[in-house]
Amino acid sequence: MAEKKSKFNVGGEAVIEGVMMRSPHFYAVAVRRSNKKLVVTSGPVSSIADKYKFLKWPFLRGLIGMYESMSLGYRALSYSADIMEEDMLKEEAKKKNIKQKDIKKPNQVLDMTISIVVALFLFIFLFIMIPQFLTKSLGKVFKEFVSGNIMFNIGMVFFKLVIFFFYVWGISFMEDIKRIFQYHGAEHKSIFTFEAGEKLNFESTHKYTTRHPRCGTAFIIITMIISLIIFVPFLPPTLKIWQRILCEIPLLIPIVAVSYEVLKLSDKFSDNPIVKLLIMPGLGFQYLTTREPDKSQVETAFKSLNTVVALENKYIALQEKKNRAGKVKK
Repeated sequence: MAEKKSKFNVGGEAVIEGVMMRSPHFYAVAVRRSNKKLVVTSGPVSSIADKYKFLKWPFLRGLIGMYESMSLGYRALSYSADIMEEDMLKEEAKKKNIKQKDIKKPNQVLDMTISIVVALFLFIFLFIMIPQFLTKSLGKVFKEFVSGNIMFNIGMVFFKLVIFFFYVWGISFMEDIKRIFQYHGAEHKSIFTFEAGEKLNFESTHKYTTRHPRCGTAFIIITMIISLIIFVPFLPPTLKIWQRILCEIPLLIPIVAVSYEVLKLSDKFSDNPIVKLLIMPGLGFQYLTTREPDKSQVETAFKSLNTVVALENKYIALQEKKNRAGKVKK
């Protein structure tokens, strides 16, 4: 028999050999070590918007939400990476028959700085420079693509989508990425099971898909579609590549703000036929970014989910108790 459905939503993200889950006030990260044991960390989450209420206004809340989600995601990913590094150091020490503390550890700050710089240059190269080159090359054959803002930016966004598709498709063959995509699928199946109020076990997840409408993948697709609308009045085909870069990156701010509102509306009106049509590209793309998980991966997702749900339920019970006590005093 199905359990009572929850009063709150839960979201999440796949990390290295694990899953992070987040409720309105807490997060939890479960990671499976190389010895197959699960380790979990958890804690509260808060938003600056709780202190400054105007930051919850439409369009502002999307920017705040994106920054805070990325910050939490980075912490969760760092935790899982630290666990994996620790396991690798233990294995290396065992092979070399030395103490783990005697192994030189990599400079994490330097590695992360290099990763961020490389990621930024890769983003500019793949999603601005190459699309502009391809669109202008197409314009040599079809003059419409370089004669006006609309067709030029349609070409830009089209090539961005194509490049993004092939980029994700390409990395999906890497073994480590495959496993992350499986944990991504485990995250979605677990959330579907939770939202349906069913018992959280592996068998309960069988009937649910790995594709979820609130997934960050869907958000990325939405941002690309919204970018077309915003790019048209501001980015003409006459811009040089460095001008395009300097203009396009700041425009990510309104794109993210608008895309967040679209995502919220799509979740609120998910049964609407038009909304279903609009979210289809994002759901379709998840065929690439998710894989069917195995039992241990689903159990890892459930561990994270159970932890965060227990914390949230305890918080709700405490707030209800405080509210009842306040009414009695009045």
